[in-house]
Amino acid sequence: MTHKPERYALLHVTDKTGIVELAWPLKELGFQFIADPSTAAILHQAELAVSEVSEYPGLLRSLAASGETGIKEKVGPRTPPIELVAINLYPLAELAASELSQAEALAYVDAEAPALLRAAARNFRQVICLCDPKDYGPALEALRQPGDLSPDRRQGLAAKAFHYTAYYDSTVAQYLGSRWERLPQELVMGLRKSAELGYGENPHQQGALYALSGARPWGVNQASLIYGRPLSFNHYFDLDTAWELAGEFTEPACAIVKHGVPAGAAVSKSLAEAAKLAYRGDPHGCLGGTAAVNREVDEKAAAFFAEEVVNCIAAPAFEAKALLALKAKKDIRLVTLPSTLISAHELDFRSVAGGVLVQDQDHQPLPGSLKVPTKRQATELEMNSLRLAWQVAKHSRTHAVVLARGGQTVGIGSGQTSRLDAVRLALQKSQERHPILSEDMPIVLASDGALCADHILEAARARIKAVIQPGFSSEDAAAVEACDEHGLAMAFTGVRHFRH
Repeated sequence: MTHKPERYALLHVTDKTGIVELAWPLKELGFQFIADPSTAAILHQAELAVSEVSEYPGLLRSLAASGETGIKEKVGPRTPPIELVAINLYPLAELAASELSQAEALAYVDAEAPALLRAAARNFRQVICLCDPKDYGPALEALRQPGDLSPDRRQGLAAKAFHYTAYYDSTVAQYLGSRWERLPQELVMGLRKSAELGYGENPHQQGALYALSGARPWGVNQASLIYGRPLSFNHYFDLDTAWELAGEFTEPACAIVKHGVPAGAAVSKSLAEAAKLAYRGDPHGCLGGTAAVNREVDEKAAAFFAEEVVNCIAAPAFEAKALLALKAKKDIRLVTLPSTLISAHELDFRSVAGGVLVQDQDHQPLPGSLKVPTKRQATELEMNSLRLAWQVAKHSRTHAVVLARGGQTVGIGSGQTSRLDAVRLALQKSQERHPILSEDMPIVLASDGALCADHILEAARARIKAVIQPGFSSEDAAAVEACDEHGLAMAFTGVRHFRH
């Protein structure tokens, strides 16, 4: 009589989804079970016999040496060879973003299970690695077939297991290290897919949204679509800029972004008025854009948006009547985000061929007091407009120049290779969109980088009354002289905001 070899499966799961449904068919296929105490308790309830991992101190070495000769000598005769593992880990990413103390969060870090999963994945030719309950069914179906799992399928599951444990470890690394060493020698990112996208920037490109492990729980990755078709790659891209810009202001504000560039922005006493001013600052540029506001959308604001063409509106919340009005629009997406707060510990990642450029996020606020080196001082009205224009320039593409009038942008020149071109583009847009403007409301200009005398002369010819720029340039003296000659006020921020 031929002795049938024993088959063992190691079950060690935090997420118990489908574990009993996996275990019963495995038992029918001749498997015996070893499990951690919490998984063993679930299996006992299902009336399945199970041994606990504590009975096998050589389990890790057994998995690491599986398939090698002399295994008995290495791990001892009492440790059985494992043919299948189902291991998943505690979702640390959620903990890293929670209010738990460091000691409480680290108590959830499992030292044993990741090591067991890696050891099993290392020997995927002998051990089937399952870290996702979605793989239980396909694995069982293959095990019932004469050929078992194919080598390619086993390798794919092993790769998935290594990605899974790497994500887990990177979450711990980011949690412990992000506030101590800003740019360490080795930098890891844990990313988990949070949204499937129809395509990327163009239909021939694949696209998806990934959430950064341990990231602030109120970023674009937390956007909740409450009405409309799914967000696209470009919607998320625009939403990121629009939401950050709208969040810069304490008063009711609206920012409308298209192709990653602000097309219009405004602040006012009411959200409806801010939305109206933002859109009408450049109706052609805002057409089909993504709008973000920093207040709950009320019925009056919704009534305005219902008349104009925007593809997406993001807000902290929507009133019931506002939702009713906006849902009548044909192609609209309504999104809520939990907060406009930002994190000082976040990094900015830019992909380049073969690598990633990394820097701190540009969260530098506008200084409370500004240096005004010109003879003429900016009026309070001009200074308020300068602050608005400066914030919009900060979120525009370099070279960027923004014109503002009152609480409204009236011309944005963005993404130019020459700052003079950016000045001229902003002026041209302003003159085209707003050919007739009364003199009682001055127009001001903001630049994300240093200005020279030629830039000031262009502004003066267009009747710009005040300018704000970083300063600290060799051209500062000539720029101040040009302002004094033409009666402009100019403020220096001491901060440059390039954005590429």
